[in-house]
Amino acid sequence: MKSLVLTRLSVAIAMLVWAGFGSRVEAQPGPNPVRVSETYELANIILALTDYGKTDPWEVAQHSAYYKDVRAHFDPYAHHPLLTAVNYSREKWESYLSFRTDAYAFTFDANSRLVRAIDFHANKEFNPFEEQLNLIEDFVRTTGFRQFYRAHLPYYQRLATAYLASQRYDEMRHFLENEFGKRSELTAYAIVFSPLVGRMNCHRTVAGVGTDFITLPDFLLDGRAVNKATRAEIASSTHMLFTELDHAFVNPATAQHQALLAANFTASRWDMSSGYGRDSVGVFNEYMTWAVYDLYVQTYFPDVAATVSQDWALQNATRGFFASSAFNHELTRLYKARRPGQRLNDLYPAFIRRLGALTSSLSQPTITHCNLDKQTIADTVATLIIRFSEPMMADTSLNLVRAVEQAGKVVRQERVALTPATSDLRWTNDGTMLQVQVRLVANAINHLVLNYPWRTRTAFRSRNGVDLKPYSRISTRVSAGN
Repeated sequence: MKSLVLTRLSVAIAMLVWAGFGSRVEAQPGPNPVRVSETYELANIILALTDYGKTDPWEVAQHSAYYKDVRAHFDPYAHHPLLTAVNYSREKWESYLSFRTDAYAFTFDANSRLVRAIDFHANKEFNPFEEQLNLIEDFVRTTGFRQFYRAHLPYYQRLATAYLASQRYDEMRHFLENEFGKRSELTAYAIVFSPLVGRMNCHRTVAGVGTDFITLPDFLLDGRAVNKATRAEIASSTHMLFTELDHAFVNPATAQHQALLAANFTASRWDMSSGYGRDSVGVFNEYMTWAVYDLYVQTYFPDVAATVSQDWALQNATRGFFASSAFNHELTRLYKARRPGQRLNDLYPAFIRRLGALTSSLSQPTITHCNLDKQTIADTVATLIIRFSEPMMADTSLNLVRAVEQAGKVVRQERVALTPATSDLRWTNDGTMLQVQVRLVANAINHLVLNYPWRTRTAFRSRNGVDLKPYSRISTRVSAGN
């Protein structure tokens, strides 16, 4: 792996940041753009202690030893009124994200009072952190937050160093600048993190500085050294930073082709409830930033690119960008066929027109019927006959995840390989019907999950290149085994 010291790219951070427990220092140009912020960590601890933060499986990263430290220290204050006031939800994601991110604009003064240092709001017309300053300051005093933060500051600093060492940041910049040209606004850049953030990365400009609020890779939260992570883990972990950073390149490139995009790309045909509504430019840019990531991993991680890219394409489909695999495939195909001297930036017109040609055939395949779905059987060897809404790619090496439920709980999950030799796998009816034999577990409900993100190795995909809806499920109860 290349050295990750930024020898080529000087990162000038021309803003106020918080490197200690409330001390405010002027950032200097240097190799590490990762910022440690006391007030950002404060906001994330508060949100992690709310009912929503404790019960949502993804919003807060809950598997680290640090999370256990947070709960052990702050749980005695679970009835503090602040935790009710900021108990948000998925539906109130803008308030949640604003509370968390806006905290970065504040610092503590000499009397441990919170004061605004930067005129910054993550989302227009949302100001939840500042609206709760009195309760937040009371929470800080009551819980001993600043002492907790001071005790854990070495941990935050170690994470900052390890994160940059794992991300190949200089390679990302080099790749993007080669393909799109240099972006003057990225001469100043910052990365802000908390070990508690589980989802919703975002990119914002803070006091003129491009700033990514990121999610840390699992292997860092698990306490593993970077050199103990696999290449697939490293490649996958770079996705979060890359797909925020490349917005600074993709968005301006898209803006140069808005008329062509309007004629060839309709949000409603490519989007299934992502939250972008009819914003075709926004939908296109979300697809494009993730597709450019595929090109990056193909360049720097070719040995694991196929698996990593599929994982993220399925994940993107769960966000509403259901045709990610098809979109990514078309960009990759065009990129590989580019002429000498052509850059990705030059391929925009041809690519947008190609998307326009695909639109009429765009649909997400679904399971329309399975003979054993919601059925009870006695035999642990079952022959499934699955009908799909459209012709599928007739792969002869597939897999699914079998989740075994007993007494209302999933007691184990395992990947099941499907091949003609092991499972009598057969495609018929022009690829719309699959017959396959699967072993089931007795005295349990067997949930057979197709296109399970991060578990699937070969996705079920239509001939048009669109993945079957992630987490498509067939559930069969087996009463007893033979």
